[in-house]
Amino acid sequence: MSIETEATDPTSAEATEELIPNGRFEKGAIGALPDGWRFFTPRENLAPKFELTEQSGKRCLMASGEGNEHCLGILSTTIHLELGKTYYFRVIFHMSEGLNPHRNLLFHFFLENELNGIFEFRRVPNGCVEGSARIFLPGDGDGEAEIRIVFRHAGSKKVWIRSISLTECPPVPSRWVRVGCMRGKPDLDRCAAALDLAGEAGCDLFLLPEYMRGKYYQEPIDGDSAALMAKQAGRYRMYVSGGIVREEPRDGDVYNTALLFDREGRLAGSYDKVHPYSPELQDSGVLPGRSVPVMETDFGILGFIICYDSWFTDVTELLALKGAEIILFPSAGFYRSLMPARSADNCVRIVASSHNSGYGIWDTTGREVTNPESDPTVKPVHDISFRDVVERETKGVGILLASLDLSLSPTPAHNGGTMNSAPGGRRNRREQQLYLDDAICRERERWWTDARPGKDA
Repeated sequence: MSIETEATDPTSAEATEELIPNGRFEKGAIGALPDGWRFFTPRENLAPKFELTEQSGKRCLMASGEGNEHCLGILSTTIHLELGKTYYFRVIFHMSEGLNPHRNLLFHFFLENELNGIFEFRRVPNGCVEGSARIFLPGDGDGEAEIRIVFRHAGSKKVWIRSISLTECPPVPSRWVRVGCMRGKPDLDRCAAALDLAGEAGCDLFLLPEYMRGKYYQEPIDGDSAALMAKQAGRYRMYVSGGIVREEPRDGDVYNTALLFDREGRLAGSYDKVHPYSPELQDSGVLPGRSVPVMETDFGILGFIICYDSWFTDVTELLALKGAEIILFPSAGFYRSLMPARSADNCVRIVASSHNSGYGIWDTTGREVTNPESDPTVKPVHDISFRDVVERETKGVGILLASLDLSLSPTPAHNGGTMNSAPGGRRNRREQQLYLDDAICRERERWWTDARPGKDA
């Protein structure tokens, strides 16, 4: 089973049959449960309240936490449908101020131990929220699915669900993009040769290493490195990225910066390294960046981490939460064993170029494209989401090319469905009621040694 979110209703005029009975909650007594739906809670003392009500003359399903911060209840119904087809799952609701649908309200699609559902929500007119997903059901014949509305951790907050629907729709189209990266000691001539090789091979996106002109060589954002990337990007109609040590002419500040140029050779975005390495800070006065942008391209959304950023979890997770599909990772050297965790935890692809540690392309399960079977504990349910892996050499550097399907984002530990897979970088399943971010920040700032282990600071 695969799942992709969709911003607009993809159903056609010929595919309008509604498969969820009483999904508009028109049947049932006001103050009771809707006909055809059943209620479950794991413990009676956690039960929220579900009931039919009316708002502005229209019937809807209301759920209330009844003041219980730990409330948990599920309303479900069963449907029969045909396998081998794609379905559009959609919900419309409005909610109390402060309620977060990613944490407090989940919409599950459960079929044969495959638990999936809606991952993305957006505001629509009239103060409502819309959530939707396209879900492909593999196999042949008929299947029995369960639709679940999960309401939890809501306290006194409420939600009013106007409709929940499932209709057949066109399949999710593939989104193939050809990406490439480089290994070896760079200089401008070697970078130009690598870009020639990648461009002639039809690459859509190519990544050069950090310090592409040599270690700590400082230059302005429009210097020779940028000129090379812009020229080659326009020549081959491909996105080009690489890392420089950027000197800010206004005040002389220095940053470790990754640049991205589009197919026209125009600067499309930049990122300043948030976590400079100690020698950068102490020997060259490199300053940390203050923002973590994502960049839209004609094939998907990109973000950056640079070298020492990879030893921290925050930049990658923030990029994933912002919607990055590919994270570009220029470095001088890196610890390869971190990459499967960074990609798999956050369900992102990582493309890495380096001076000393080789290159690599990891998919959303943490599989490296040149050796995808190396870890037997990776158990995705999707087919391989990459193909056409090629390694080449030129002028003492190597390049790696692969095609990635951005329409498939499998997880390494399926665990019964996408809703149960790795949590990092996922907006929904924010079900954990305690996160330790604040405590970690406090502990970082504590400078003295306490002889009593375990004592709270």
